[in-house]
Amino acid sequence: MAQLTESQAPALIRAATLFDAGAISRLIEPFARADQMLPRPIADIIENLRDYKVAFDGDELVGVAALHLMPPDTAEVRALAVADSWQGRGLGRELVERCLDEARSLGIRQAFTLTLQPGFFERLGFTVSERDSLTHKVWTECYKCPKYDRCDEIAMTVDL
Repeated sequence: MAQLTESQAPALIRAATLFDAGAISRLIEPFARADQMLPRPIADIIENLRDYKVAFDGDELVGVAALHLMPPDTAEVRALAVADSWQGRGLGRELVERCLDEARSLGIRQAFTLTLQPGFFERLGFTVSERDSLTHKVWTECYKCPKYDRCDEIAMTVDL
């Protein structure tokens, strides 16, 4: 039986717990500081903790993604972050696929994301969409964003 090398060893992916909130915030923070994703205040992480999936390599948080339900029957894949040491190893793909599997199991018919990495999501079946088609998202959450008037994120959807 072939042994996995360190670069092939899978991370453990599970639902986030309250004890993970600080680590989630610390993983997201450098990407947010570099304007690669939106910041997620720890209070927001805790309020939406059930949305989050986390990936660990031993005791180290190496990836995170969230699936946030939106009325009437869509869900947003958001807060996707993978530690630099794990990028290019399929962890981001696995986290998104877990989110989409959960959405399907809940009867969600379409998922969307707002991203600065459209190529990554295109490889997962997402297509570019008009941001205005995400009416509930825009009116309930986007208006709170500091980048609202100058949003550079690309809206993408995938039918489930």
